Amino acid sequence: MQSRQAVHIIASEWRWVIIVASGLILLAFAPLLWMALTGTSDWQFMGALHNYLDGATYLSKIVQGERGIWLTFFQHTPENYPGAFMQAIYPLLGHVSRIMSVPPMVIFHVARVFAALFMYISLYQLGAAVWTKIRARRVFFIIASLGSGLGWLFMPVFQDVSFPDITVPEAYPLYSTFVNVHFPLTIACLALLVGYFIMAFRPGADQDPSLDRAVPVMAILSVALAILYPHALVPFGGALAVFALFDWRDHRRLSPRLVRYLLALGLPALPIAVYYALIVTYNPGFAEWNRQNVNPAPAPLMLLIGLGLPLLIGIPGIIRGLLRFERDGDRLVVLWLIAMLIVMYLPTGAGRRCSVGMMLPIAYFATRAVEDVWISRISRRVRSYVFALVIPLIAVSQIFVLFLPVTLPALSGDPGTALGVFLEHDYYVAYQWVNEHSSSSDVVLASPVVSAWIPGWAETRVVYGHPFETLNAAVKRQQVLDWYAGTGDCTAILDEYNVRYVLYGVEEAKFGAAPCRDQLNVVAEIGGVTVYAR
Repeated sequence: MQSRQAVHIIASEWRWVIIVASGLILLAFAPLLWMALTGTSDWQFMGALHNYLDGATYLSKIVQGERGIWLTFFQHTPENYPGAFMQAIYPLLGHVSRIMSVPPMVIFHVARVFAALFMYISLYQLGAAVWTKIRARRVFFIIASLGSGLGWLFMPVFQDVSFPDITVPEAYPLYSTFVNVHFPLTIACLALLVGYFIMAFRPGADQDPSLDRAVPVMAILSVALAILYPHALVPFGGALAVFALFDWRDHRRLSPRLVRYLLALGLPALPIAVYYALIVTYNPGFAEWNRQNVNPAPAPLMLLIGLGLPLLIGIPGIIRGLLRFERDGDRLVVLWLIAMLIVMYLPTGAGRRCSVGMMLPIAYFATRAVEDVWISRISRRVRSYVFALVIPLIAVSQIFVLFLPVTLPALSGDPGTALGVFLEHDYYVAYQWVNEHSSSSDVVLASPVVSAWIPGWAETRVVYGHPFETLNAAVKRQQVLDWYAGTGDCTAILDEYNVRYVLYGVEEAKFGAAPCRDQLNVVAEIGGVTVYAR
């Protein structure tokens, strides 16, 4: 017998979801296709259009997996230290890359496609868990997927780019698909979990034993979140704890199902959380990474602007949720949104990470408001025109961010305006040379932007390559700049970090003539890049 609480999604709905999701995925890859068709002359696209520094670290971890390694260690620093089971999705992709004989960069982008598709399917599943009307499900899907803020409009006013819709991809589903694999997978897991909880506590669900079949799935999703993005569990778990307190207040007991769901969410993730806590406390490499990896939340005004039209549309829904505080949906989503805001602004240094998936509760309340308030005030004759106007407006920031890395080079005719995304082609050839003449434990000295990509392309370590994954990053960065400027000791940095090769090209020349290179041996000249050895 089929459960009365089951989510019913007909075939035509899934066709619509797949078509729209495919269109959004093609949109996310449009800049890559543009570059493939137009070319970049003497410049090499390095592999990541958005946040190239983190993109370079993902590639380096995939390369580690390709070499058969499971425990992650940072190649963007010269020190040796024990590896750890962290950010495991990327070494896993490396193993897939090796088994399938697919280049690491290709497997990264293929994984982005599948992660995005899974996320869009999960978003629609959440909408279907809440609403029976197809219109409401589609409204939620569109707002959740495309919704962003007004950062694009206020950047010139504030002379500031720190709006979350410009800089915090984990909060916005479409934006998340631009940058990596684990953000969209995290949002997908959150959407499925929220959907299960909403279905489990709607009227009449208490007498439906079939919903307990979700417990093993929730346990799997909990483990997935703990591995992919453990910060996502903090506000969601906090919201559920408060939800349980209200449930106790209302019924003087906790329902057995709520207890089972809470245990399914918390217990599987607990050992992983303890492991992470031990690693960032006692592993010197990860302890320093954790100390440096500070991501403060945006200023409250910036956050409000970054949520933009979806938040404005959703205000009546938020008010309704606070006033009615219904157990079968509004209560949990209100508490989740409040928990996000509280945890984001705690003095932990992890602020923005706890905003992952924030557009989901905003889209939930915006859809409530559309269905309960706004749509009745809009004439049927003009509704399609209003939707046609609002949908592009809520997506402007994400479209702006998507095409910015290729728009600036196209307008200026110089890919160097997106340095880091592109490098002079000679460096790409130099990476290949270094890869053929070194091992993964060798250390290379180069300018910061060139060093970012060395672990992924040349598969060696660097002195400084990333503000978080280079240990004692600020000191090392200054040492690198001083060496190329000729203001530091010629041999101190080379001896301290056991440097084997030094690169000198147009990017290094920006910091000085590097007079110390006269004491080194030239081992390769590749166009405008010279490789030196000690």
